[in-house]
Amino acid sequence: MPGKKVVVTELIDEHGLDILRSGAEVIYLPELHGRTLADEIGEANAIAVRVAKIGRDLLEQANNLLVIAKHGVGYDNIDVETATRKRIVVVNTPEANTESVVEHNIGLMLSLAKKIGTSDRVLREGRLERRENYIGTELKDKKLGLIGLGRIGSELAYKCKIAFNTDIIGYDPYVSREKAEQMGCTKVEKIDDVLQESDYVVICVPLTRETANLISSRELGLLRASAFLINSSRGGIVDESALYDHLVKGKIAGAAMDVFGQEPPSAGHPLLSLDNFIATPHIGGMTVEAMRRMAITVAEEILRVFRGERPKYPVNPQVLA
Repeated sequence: MPGKKVVVTELIDEHGLDILRSGAEVIYLPELHGRTLADEIGEANAIAVRVAKIGRDLLEQANNLLVIAKHGVGYDNIDVETATRKRIVVVNTPEANTESVVEHNIGLMLSLAKKIGTSDRVLREGRLERRENYIGTELKDKKLGLIGLGRIGSELAYKCKIAFNTDIIGYDPYVSREKAEQMGCTKVEKIDDVLQESDYVVICVPLTRETANLISSRELGLLRASAFLINSSRGGIVDESALYDHLVKGKIAGAAMDVFGQEPPSAGHPLLSLDNFIATPHIGGMTVEAMRRMAITVAEEILRVFRGERPKYPVNPQVLA
């Protein structure tokens, strides 16, 4: 729209930029060395953001801002409360990277089961003694426990059921038993049931006040010694110190995480020293296809707001009322 300015804080796919440029002036910070969001916030009508922090102090200066579009699902880097108070709509892209995250979780499950990460490490470091030390297990007929039955959890349940004939159980207080059954999942009423009964536990929830430190020492103590834990949702959900303690003492078989409390984790992070731990640098949703879908969705949502239309994915819909 004439006169509208969009600040894009980080690299996004060119398809999204082209859509934005068709309807607004785009301030693309990755190509403007020395210029920051703080420099542009006063005149910005929209912000497209990936992981940059959009906090209260910044938003207090945003007197022309109409919309903040999160390139991704989790929006814990955005002060939604302040945005809502200032009548700024926040949107995200909840469907754009589902397939990528689901496939990443399956990849981590397979890597743990087949000890791919461990055997790769010992070969590179010249520590291989006996191949028999790296005998893996199969996913077929195992029990998968899901914490969270939203888009990612439900799609993961479907794919694992079809591919590996897994028995699926899940915990999600916001999903009915009937809906869980429709996705081939048996709903349990307590998170403890998922932890105690599963061969693989995959976390599929956002980081909120309710889920912060959700999996700590007590919860890890409920897992079987043969169980694996996977988290590609958000850092801060799993107590990393407690996880290290359980892994190093062999209380659980292994774990994989795509997310950490501090990202990227330091090279000296204790978990990275363990052979039964697999780490990836928050790339679960970063495929060529997903990055394109997220950029396009962000651009389309911003232009909808500029046109006075209702966005498809509002995080704070009360602003629109």
